[in-house]
Amino acid sequence: MELINTFFKIRLTRLNQIILISAFCLMSFYLLISLISFLNNYTSNLKKENEITISRIEFLSAINDQEIVSRTNFSNNLASSVNSSAINNNLNIDRSLPLSNNEISIWINESNFVDLFNWLIEINNNNVEITKMNIRRVSKDSVSAQLTFKS
Repeated sequence: MELINTFFKIRLTRLNQIILISAFCLMSFYLLISLISFLNNYTSNLKKENEITISRIEFLSAINDQEIVSRTNFSNNLASSVNSSAINNNLNIDRSLPLSNNEISIWINESNFVDLFNWLIEINNNNVEITKMNIRRVSKDSVSAQLTFKS
């Protein structure tokens, strides 16, 4: 407590007062500039994230219903219908595995994402349920997928 009392009793010369106030002003100015820089970087990152999100939304809205080929209901043979539909959409099914309860699991390696996306919409529009989906990005434009369908 005595230390605080002696600190306040100290009389500073005019030069010391000017130096102390100048140091306080410079430190405040530095902190203000640092805060502004941080906020600018943060705002820039948020703008980039928003641009990416908007571009994804625009991509999805650009896919018109006209681009999705309307098909009649798939035949009773789910495996052959899925395979022929994949071929029509420029997809190569690497492996397929029939499962119980009229389900089929398929693997597609290195396919164009847009082709896969359009095909999945087509499959869904033909009363085929996608029960499991695992899609991984392989390169800039290609993906690999493991999918399970049920009719």
